[in-house]
Amino acid sequence: MTGPRALLVGDVIDDIIVVPSGPIRPDTDTTSRITRQPGGSAANTAAWLGWLGTGVDFVGRVGAGDADRHARELAAAGVDAHLHEDHDRPTGTIVILVEGQQRSMLTDRGANATLDPSQVTDALLATAGILHLTGYSLVDALSARALRELVDRAHAHGASVSLDPSSTGFIADYGVAAFRSAITGVDVLRPNLDEGRLLAGLDAGAPPALVAEALLDLAPAVVLTCGAAGVTIAELRAEGGARVASLDAERVPTVDPTGAGDSFTAGFLAARLAGADLAHAAREGQRVAAIAVSRIGGRPPAR
Repeated sequence: MTGPRALLVGDVIDDIIVVPSGPIRPDTDTTSRITRQPGGSAANTAAWLGWLGTGVDFVGRVGAGDADRHARELAAAGVDAHLHEDHDRPTGTIVILVEGQQRSMLTDRGANATLDPSQVTDALLATAGILHLTGYSLVDALSARALRELVDRAHAHGASVSLDPSSTGFIADYGVAAFRSAITGVDVLRPNLDEGRLLAGLDAGAPPALVAEALLDLAPAVVLTCGAAGVTIAELRAEGGARVASLDAERVPTVDPTGAGDSFTAGFLAARLAGADLAHAAREGQRVAAIAVSRIGGRPPAR
């Protein structure tokens, strides 16, 4: 594939997705649909990008003996995977409990915690138009200094940097002020509404437009996904001030919300690499996310 590529760095996971048939009954059985699929926010986004036909490289870390399996899964979606094995920790695993529109996630980060930023080579950065990172890696794998150095290296190669904060729980564990300091300087910040409110220091009732504009002190462009309320984008103007706009959500039946944000990010990044502005890229993100929520799991259908 010609043209600038997307470079994804971050988590690769074995997902165990549990969809109960009804309310969970304590201390006894609840009939459920249980599926096992490859996942991980960064790896999911890479898979959707490859499925969309975008040239994409993925750098991640798995347990011993799992690199070939995960590389095959990613290759099937069109991803060039650069996986390294950890001989002390297993591949990360998440049990995802889906109840309607809500998800609960029980997470073992596993080998993701030992991701080495030196595995992101200059050769990979040289072909990248966009480097995409997730906040999950800040929890354990990347220090704030390592993240800053990676962002600076990407910029030196002419790539822009986007970041998905990923998890309110992990942001709180890391410390909001420390997290804000670590991610300042990326080019596009891609939180959901809850993450955005937390990072902006605003309460649970703060409207999306206020949240998105408040986050412009962290990045010159903010793309805030708000579930059924759509998407709000904010961008610093060259002449000063900010431009804020909202896009309505498309109403689609939801089978499983797992991977909705990752697929949105993929659609958005693919469009940006093709030269789209923020609004058009966000629309493409919504289109891809609508496909994702119509099926079980966080990865795209077979190509």
